[in-house]
Amino acid sequence: MASTRTEGSAFKLDVNITKSDDSSPVFFKIDGERFKETQTLKLQVITTYRISFEFRPSKEVSEISIAGGNVEHELKRSDERSSHYECNWSTSGMSESKKKDRLYLVIFVKFQDGKELNARVQCKMYSLKDKNHVMWGSCLKSLQIDCRVRDGQSHVDIQQVLFK
Repeated sequence: MASTRTEGSAFKLDVNITKSDDSSPVFFKIDGERFKETQTLKLQVITTYRISFEFRPSKEVSEISIAGGNVEHELKRSDERSSHYECNWSTSGMSESKKKDRLYLVIFVKFQDGKELNARVQCKMYSLKDKNHVMWGSCLKSLQIDCRVRDGQSHVDIQQVLFK
């Protein structure tokens, strides 16, 4: 009996986010079943973040967009095992989240081979004055995004997003 399984390739994307001005970490919290996703990334408005993308195995990136805006990215290192890109992203123009409200931060990556990745991360935006709530929860080391591209498809399937 012939297999209907579609072959393809898998890769991992680790996204690391820190505040650009002082390299301080960002935090996330467990929301349980209150929202569509169980975990929420905590960010502040009017803040610039340094975001690094590590692809394993190595991928060639042509474009990165965060929350609908293209960001200039720089290839920091690449070999056959991994490639590492960095960019700065500003939350200027984004609004503070209302109580019990969440938004999705969309991370879009277009690769040199034309494939496209769209990852959504549940997020809450805090006021710049908020120095307490934005730091409650767990320190985010990275977002691990497990990906798969099936033969013949132009988009990347997101298998899971893990908050580490």
